[in-house]
Amino acid sequence: MGDIYQEDKAPEGFLGGYGAEWWEIAGPNRKLISRYNSMEPDRLWDKYLLLKELLGRVDEETIIEAPFHCDDGKNIFLGKQFYANFGLIILDAAPVTFGDHVIVGPNATFCAASHPIHPESRLHDGQYSIISAPINVGDNVWIGAGVTVLPGVTIGSGSVIGAGSVVTKDIPPMVVAAGTPCRVLRAITDADRHVWPDERG
Repeated sequence: MGDIYQEDKAPEGFLGGYGAEWWEIAGPNRKLISRYNSMEPDRLWDKYLLLKELLGRVDEETIIEAPFHCDDGKNIFLGKQFYANFGLIILDAAPVTFGDHVIVGPNATFCAASHPIHPESRLHDGQYSIISAPINVGDNVWIGAGVTVLPGVTIGSGSVIGAGSVVTKDIPPMVVAAGTPCRVLRAITDADRHVWPDERG
């Protein structure tokens, strides 16, 4: 059996399910993302330069482990020393903003995009319609593995979101929150401080 993928046989102007207007935005992004995810891991400066081209704001000390995927990219704003583990997905139909010193665990998803509930509203002019709302994450937040953050959510500075949570509503600062849907479990206090060996008297 031959190779079923034969690009030279595609009809002129073929875009699959993409509309021309959408592909004009998505096409360049998909190429940049493909380049980023296929780069050798030691090409740190090149990866930073590519993120600088792709994203709305990025710090030189940013680390995003591949694979990483996003929609537009220019609606993503990262603070200082942002770190994301493998498998980060950001659907940035609206701005997705992270403060300084944010840590994101593996396979986390930030969805600033959604679709209308009523099925007759989901198709508009022959295309799937999108509704969106910004996501804001404060400073010093830790997002656990497998967390999903939905449109319109703000997560307050200093908070921790437990692994596997689905965050549907705002989370205040300095709390531990977890669950589906995510809810506040308790406040973060001085009892949570970790004393490192070199800090002991």
